[in-house]
This record gives sequence, C-alpha cells and structure tokens, in this order.
Amino acid sequence: MRTPLLGGRTFSDADNEPDRRLIIIDDLLAKKAFHGESAVGKRILIRVKTPEPEWMEIIGVVEHVRQTSLAVPGREQVYFTDGYVGPGAVNSWALRVAGNPADYARQVRAAIKDVSPRLLITDLQPADELVSRAQSQTTFSLLLIGVFAVIAGVLTGVGLYGVLSTAVRQRTSEIGVRMALGAQRQSIFRLIVGQGLGLSALGVVIGLIAALIVTRLMTTMLVGVRPTDPLTFVIMVLLFLVIATASSWVPANRAAGIDPNKALREE
Repeated sequence: MRTPLLGGRTFSDADNEPDRRLIIIDDLLAKKAFHGESAVGKRILIRVKTPEPEWMEIIGVVEHVRQTSLAVPGREQVYFTDGYVGPGAVNSWALRVAGNPADYARQVRAAIKDVSPRLLITDLQPADELVSRAQSQTTFSLLLIGVFAVIAGVLTGVGLYGVLSTAVRQRTSEIGVRMALGAQRQSIFRLIVGQGLGLSALGVVIGLIAALIVTRLMTTMLVGVRPTDPLTFVIMVLLFLVIATASSWVPANRAAGIDPNKALREE
C-alpha cells in the first residue's frame, strides 16, 4: 500500500516464520508507548495467539493509516506476518497493478482458483471505488452544505444590493447637496461602496464567530483539514468581500451619476 516507513524496516521473506515474533507498529502507538523515543529494536507485550501476552520485537515504524473511516483517525495499529498469525487471519487482500484494475479481475480470480478452487471471492473492487463508497455520506452532506453556502452568498449579494439601492434613493437629495457643494463623483462612489463594505465587514465578523463555534461540530466530516483552518477562513472572508464589492458597485455607480440640479429641484 506504499505506507510511508518512518523508521527501521519492513518485513522480509525471512521474517515470515511462525516462531519469529517481529512486528511493525504505526507512529501513533510509537508516540504513545515510547514518548518520542525510537521504537525500533524495543519490545512490547501483545496477546494474539496465546492466552498470555508474548514479547514482540519492533522492527519498523510506519505512518498511521485510517482503516475504518476517512474522517476519524482510529486506533493504534500493529502489523504481523502471515507466518506468525497463521492462515485464515486475513479476509481481504490488496493488489497493486498498472493501468485499469478492472482489466486484471479475470487474472486475479484465475490465480486464486489455482491455489484453491474452494476459495470464493465475494468482493473485488478498485481502491478508488472503496474510497468513494466510504466518502459517499460525507460527500452528500458536504454537497448540501456547499449548496446552502452558494445560496447564502447569493442572498448576501441580493440583500446588500437592495439595502444600498434603497439608501441611495432615500439619500438622493443629500447626495445632490454634497455634489452641489463640491463633492466629486469618485468620493460619492467611495462613500456608497464604503457603506456596503462596512455592513459586510460587520456580517463577516459575526459569521466568523459563529463559524468558529459551529465548525467544531463538523470534525467527523473533514478529512485533511482542521475545523478552524486559517486558509479556508481567509478565502471565505475574501469571497464575501468580493460579493459585497460587486453588490455595492451598481448602487454606488448610480449615486455617483446623480445630477445635483435635478436632485435639488425634485426635493
């Protein structure tokens, strides 16, 4: 499976004997049992085949592998040889191939049949499919969250546009007076955009506080990213500021284009 080797070595053919008590452990167990010291060459007591624990020598340390769930790290892991554990202990095997795995299905079945015609293969599937099935529920949940996030972004833009458009209509006379007294169109434009960004900044701050609390409930759905990942939060803040700027652009441009004479006559 190309699990990264962090220390020591992996098994060899000479290790695959019933009387050789050699094991490989993952880094989680190494940190927990040896507190930062090198685990290679040390021994631990493990009960596998006998009622009483047996001393096993650690020959290697590998990176932890998520065995049961992609979202939950799972427990510490120990690897044994087939020769020590005995036949029948393993009910699944992994085969690395080049190209399309489906092209090798017939050859795999034929090879196993040559070993024993009574052996039955109940589930033969590519690793990608296995991972996809393990992610299916999480993927659906994240898809729904993504849809709601897009809707939230659209509502943010529409809502901010409506608020600023109403504000521009209500302040038409004020804007006309400002321009009559010498205010430049650029300053009026920046005034309206600044109001939109100010409202958005307040909403972003409130949203960040809520997100820091709520995202902790999503730990089991996140793989390879922390609930409070700084990069994700920065991207979301920039995205909503871009939405706010785009939503403020049209009302601000409309305000900057007001004719002061017409605005004052209408007042």
